Amino acid sequence: MPSFAELRERAAKAADAGRHKFNDTVDRNTSVPMKSTNWDPYSKKAPPPPPPSRSAAANDQGRPSSSTPPPPRVNIANRPTGLHPVGSDEIDWANLSPDDKEAFFSWLDEYFERLFKVGIQPQNPGVRLPPVHQPRAATSPASTVKSGVGPPPKVATWSRPNTTPTSNNSPSDFPLSHPPPTVHGSSALDLAYFFHPSAHWSSPWYDADNILPPPLHGNSDHRFAGSWQSRNADKQVFVGLLFADLSLCWGVVDYSTKIHADPNDTLLVRRQAQYLPRPKALEREPLVRAHETYGETIAAFAESFVGTGQYCSRGECWDLASEALKYFDQFDYVPKPVPSISRTHGHLIFEGKANGVHKTVGRWRGGDDRVRRGDIVEWRKVKIGLVGGAPGSWAILGDPDHTAVIVRDSTIAGGRTVRDGDSVKPGDLGSLEVVEQSVGSPPDRKEYDLNAFEEGEMWIYRPIGMKDYMGCELAAKAPEDVATMSI
Repeated sequence: MPSFAELRERAAKAADAGRHKFNDTVDRNTSVPMKSTNWDPYSKKAPPPPPPSRSAAANDQGRPSSSTPPPPRVNIANRPTGLHPVGSDEIDWANLSPDDKEAFFSWLDEYFERLFKVGIQPQNPGVRLPPVHQPRAATSPASTVKSGVGPPPKVATWSRPNTTPTSNNSPSDFPLSHPPPTVHGSSALDLAYFFHPSAHWSSPWYDADNILPPPLHGNSDHRFAGSWQSRNADKQVFVGLLFADLSLCWGVVDYSTKIHADPNDTLLVRRQAQYLPRPKALEREPLVRAHETYGETIAAFAESFVGTGQYCSRGECWDLASEALKYFDQFDYVPKPVPSISRTHGHLIFEGKANGVHKTVGRWRGGDDRVRRGDIVEWRKVKIGLVGGAPGSWAILGDPDHTAVIVRDSTIAGGRTVRDGDSVKPGDLGSLEVVEQSVGSPPDRKEYDLNAFEEGEMWIYRPIGMKDYMGCELAAKAPEDVATMSI
């Protein structure tokens, strides 16, 4: 029978072998760039056609073909699974030697030290270890862990291949200025508290022409829908709001127009609210489908202005993205995308921040593995270098904000696989090729070097169907077929 020391040595060798096998697999299965493939694994209904050319000059801008196929799916068949057993030798648990017991418990000490990240005092070699007892089989598959920590995994974490990239920068704690901070976790929940019967109302705002709730006066970080209905003197006022953090709130006030009641008299002025919190990040498949539905049309819409000298709408940078999203209103068979709300333009894919060219942090969101053509980038007070610009030159984007439409895919450096919440520096995306405009500068194509991102903040969004992502579209009344929340 092998000793525990021998088993431990074999396990360590198996862990090393697993790591080498994983690295070899990654080396043999790197992704092929999308522009180098001609395989289209998707065979769904074509998205709306791109907008018509605005002039002959607009057709000479080297616009990428709308038939460019998407990249093949990542082959996960070769990913390493759990380690194989280190040997077929059986252990005589009833007759363990003192040396084996000491090795066994030292191994457990190391495991729980790694699991709970606490130090464990070494055993006194002069004290004999207690006998090992086999645990009784559970009478039910369900169990309750009061400590809040689940049972240890079947394979020790130290023996698994490390597939998560490490970084000296922690992306979980760097603050960003958008979306605006909230008190209760989302803008919708903050407004729901305003409608709670315990909240004090200083005026009967619901009985005025402007039925926007007072906390939102002067606030542009939302979209609003309102309506009212009455029967004789009984009146109901409905308000629905979609916020820049993509949370939703619906409020209703029920009162009588014959009685000038105190707005805080909850018997005569009845109020309530329902809300939906900020939506969670999506996996790869729905994000790729969103790109297939909206991405090419949005990119082509922006490119159709390049070289014409013609502005999009007012000529503001924000208009280029907002009008591209509105373009889908004419296609009744296409789900309405999330509209531009303040500096938000859909599902957040990436956010980053720079405080010096070598002091950048970033965070990936969602399950896609790249920025795609038709995504929308938002800059705030950014200092960045231009690809092909003079050495040492840079551009200032945002006064304080600037919006642009991305017209070329960008992948993570080194073909790295990323997951939701992973730390990704802006420079890992290489560069962004965009179409942008500003007052005084007609739409034009630019390429920004994210390795020369020195100051400011940035966000990248994936245009996506509002109902697909959030479960409903904006309306004054709460949807009956969606499980909303209340306080």
